[in-house]
Amino acid sequence: MDELEFRRRIMSEPKARDPELLKAMQDNDANAKFMDDIFSMDARIEQAMKVDVPDDLADKILFNQSSSNVVKVNFGKRALSLAASIAFAFGLLVGQVNWGSVAVSTAHASLSETAVQHVHDEMGFIDPLDEKVSEAQINAKLLPFAYQIGQQFPYHVYYLNHCGFGDANAMHMVFQGEKGKVTLFVTKIPTEQAKLFQKDGMSGLVEPMGDASFILVGEKGEDFTKIGENLKNILNPAA
Repeated sequence: MDELEFRRRIMSEPKARDPELLKAMQDNDANAKFMDDIFSMDARIEQAMKVDVPDDLADKILFNQSSSNVVKVNFGKRALSLAASIAFAFGLLVGQVNWGSVAVSTAHASLSETAVQHVHDEMGFIDPLDEKVSEAQINAKLLPFAYQIGQQFPYHVYYLNHCGFGDANAMHMVFQGEKGKVTLFVTKIPTEQAKLFQKDGMSGLVEPMGDASFILVGEKGEDFTKIGENLKNILNPAA
């Protein structure tokens, strides 16, 4: 499947996960990145559409006409029209935009919120995968973030790739923890201090790492402090 056909399929069926699509994403980093962008953009559009409307707004925007000619705005149709316009405009951009440069602001979303949303969005795609990732592959993906692992990675790694992460990029890894699978993001977005969090049924840790950060997300009950210490011991600045 070529890249154009892959993008057409994902645009028409964003939730599709047939074997041909999965293979196209595994074989081509650009395809996987495009899928990330589609999920992220879809989530942002959905959030933007969630606007509270005052109960008396309809009365306030009645046309200033005689009572026999009063027309109320049909909000349902307008909402559908707006959604259709957004979808149409977004469709026109596919193939014209360099998706590697698409940025979604994280001004109103913390690192933990971005990470948890990302895990939820891709869980169905990533969960069945086991790529049996090697240390050499991990170091290759870490290179853009100026870090390397100095010894054997202490966990079995199921999945490894780069992804869009808010207005930056990240290394995206899934490995086996003590309670279940744990997702790791390494990004150049800095943070000031370590922070444990719980959100949307998941738990995790945000950890500063020089001018970068790593974020862990997984099941409640996982010892993220211990995992974080293990990772800090093997993650070294690239020479």
